[in-house]
Amino acid sequence: MNFNNFDFDKNTIEVLSSLETGGRLPHAVIIECKDEKRSLECAKFLAMYLVCTAENKPCGKCNQCIKTNDFAHPDISVPKTANVSHTFSMKQMLDIIRDAYIIPNEANAKVYIFENADDALKVDVQNAFLKTLEEPPKNVHFFLLCKNAQKLLITIRSRCTIVKIGGSETLSDSAITGAKAVINGIISSKEYDLLKALNVLGNKDNADNVLSAVTLILRDGLAILSGAKPEFDSELAQKLASRFIQKQIMDMLELTETSKIKLKQYVNINLLTTWLCGEYRRISWQR
Repeated sequence: MNFNNFDFDKNTIEVLSSLETGGRLPHAVIIECKDEKRSLECAKFLAMYLVCTAENKPCGKCNQCIKTNDFAHPDISVPKTANVSHTFSMKQMLDIIRDAYIIPNEANAKVYIFENADDALKVDVQNAFLKTLEEPPKNVHFFLLCKNAQKLLITIRSRCTIVKIGGSETLSDSAITGAKAVINGIISSKEYDLLKALNVLGNKDNADNVLSAVTLILRDGLAILSGAKPEFDSELAQKLASRFIQKQIMDMLELTETSKIKLKQYVNINLLTTWLCGEYRRISWQR
């Protein structure tokens, strides 16, 4: 990626660079950032990368880049909400989905940028969007901009690559160690290995962080299967990608997110651990 003509800080450059693999970007990216203008600039940069005609992309100077910078490119869409509640209607989403299957006008790719996606995309609209995210049209990319990705459905998040601009969750060494043990337990063919690893959740003060780290590693595995670069643990991500198919990792992501919700409901930790072990194992056996 070429950042010479763009004013990004070191952290942003590292985050955006992590998305590119072999000249390709993931088909769906959630950009989480407290600064709406900054997240839009990041999405615009990625859109330029996708349509740029120069060898060193994005050049910021070719006709495709100039049009994208001005949001005047026919293949770059930033849909706007059409009601007083500032949310997308079902009709709007269905129109966007239909449009996504129409071949690009000028470029080799089409891009849809959803601003304030965490508030603008209501539950029913997100559900209507799921199938397209799971099986997107060729060379179509969706960028969902938000301040809090957790407000989006688990099923949406599991089908996207999530990047955080301007900071990331701080995890303790013990949480990371515990998460790696859980992932190794999931990969192992022995149920006892997983059950033993999940005992780390017995420390409720650390359990949420452990599951957060598990989520990051699972997302890395999904990133590899989607052609993107892992950000958190490339070694375990590669093992996950070699052991499981995309749907299995998506299901594990949803399960992990559900477990984090159950933790906050003060459920019996022993029952949660046993249930989680059984569900991870059930998913790992599916094909």
